[in-house]
Amino acid sequence: REKFAAIPGGEDVPATLALIQQRVPMLAPITQLQLREFLLDSDIHAPAEGDTIFRYKDYTNSIYSILQGEVHIHPGDPDDPKTPRAPITLTQGQFFGEMSLISGRRRSATVTAGSDCVVIESSRRSLLTLMYSVEGVRRVVEESFLLRAIQSQIAPGCSAEDLSELVRTATIEKYAAGAEIFHEGDEGDCLQLIRRGSVTISRELGGREVVLSYVPAGQYVGEMALVSDAPRTATVRAAVSTETVRLEGDAFKRLLSRHPDVRKRVQQVYKQRLTSDMDRGQQPEAGDIISFLIQQGLGEATDVLLIDESLCIRCDYCERACADTHGGVSRLDREAGPTFAHVHVPTSCRHCEHPHCMKECPPDAIHRNPNGEVYIDDTCIGCGNCEKNCPYGVIQMGVETKRRPSLWTWLLTGLGPEPGSELKPKKKESDQKKAVKCDMCKDLAGGPACVRACPTGAALRMSPEAFFEVTENAGGE
Repeated sequence: REKFAAIPGGEDVPATLALIQQRVPMLAPITQLQLREFLLDSDIHAPAEGDTIFRYKDYTNSIYSILQGEVHIHPGDPDDPKTPRAPITLTQGQFFGEMSLISGRRRSATVTAGSDCVVIESSRRSLLTLMYSVEGVRRVVEESFLLRAIQSQIAPGCSAEDLSELVRTATIEKYAAGAEIFHEGDEGDCLQLIRRGSVTISRELGGREVVLSYVPAGQYVGEMALVSDAPRTATVRAAVSTETVRLEGDAFKRLLSRHPDVRKRVQQVYKQRLTSDMDRGQQPEAGDIISFLIQQGLGEATDVLLIDESLCIRCDYCERACADTHGGVSRLDREAGPTFAHVHVPTSCRHCEHPHCMKECPPDAIHRNPNGEVYIDDTCIGCGNCEKNCPYGVIQMGVETKRRPSLWTWLLTGLGPEPGSELKPKKKESDQKKAVKCDMCKDLAGGPACVRACPTGAALRMSPEAFFEVTENAGGE
């Protein structure tokens, strides 16, 4: 009854449950018990007209069902003049947010409330549970994801009817990390829309395979061979465990012939990628560094700490700042981790697209902020599941302390530990170890303390898409 407070007449729980199933087709196939459990783990909002439900580039992954009224979707970057300005309107019974839920990527649009809007916000975990247990729910969500992914990435001006032939050819394919999706020289018979994970694009240069670029979930690969009617010009491999949607080439070519605007859009992407690949092919050293980073699992990262070894002076201020900011327990180990050329990957959280640490957390203590920070809250019970599930060894069990050294006391008397040095709090029997990991200093306005404390600018945080900005410089030295 408390959950239904925002719904007119919501005090009548059985009638409201029936109304929800009637108005939201996605929830029609489930039982009353499943519906109750699903709604108990959901929130119901009645935003005012014009209110923002979520913003472009937010790192949230809940899904929304429209119980009443309408919402307006504004795709793409609002600051990019090339972004279409006309919003897409969704009405009662429809849902949105499934793109980020499935791909694990940032929001690709801003959504605002329309008139008389009431929406049900459901967590990723709750909806995935329904998708795994109820075939009807899974089919509705996946079909919607596929249609909207094609509309947003390939054919923004096409209706569902225009895309029906292409959608019917779609099949989901899964690839393990390192698996080949297609090989340089193969015939171009399909387009691959990356649904989850990421891929690398490489080419044979000088007798060895050189990585040219990295493509994350939500984008597509394989259009170059279809547009040019030539064999594949590059090899595409899964950077991490990846799911793609295979779209048959013949149907795609027919779509291009029927819609010249779509053909023009795809040809522009083709030319940009061709030029970029040619430029990067002149710097094979940069490709070697990208290969190294991908081997370290950074293909599933969203924000990773890297250290430029040519600038690092081994002062360990990054570790000290981290410990001082987080109750005496540093969340990074500068010395640990591999190095290639000038790029060092210290032991620090990568804030994965689909965090392994979130699996099997009994109190559901691990969350992701809209800005992307994966953090552990105070409900942690210290079970250690997250530490065991993290493949990168970036979670530790520790006891934090609120005690911090006084700068003035140390300067005037020399008493106490040096400010910023690692604190070693006295353990009590009542102290319980809890999981600790990097949270990117989410509560500090200035950003991660490790980066701010670096006196030479050697420490930096970035997304995988920005790797080339560093590797091109490192590869050219």
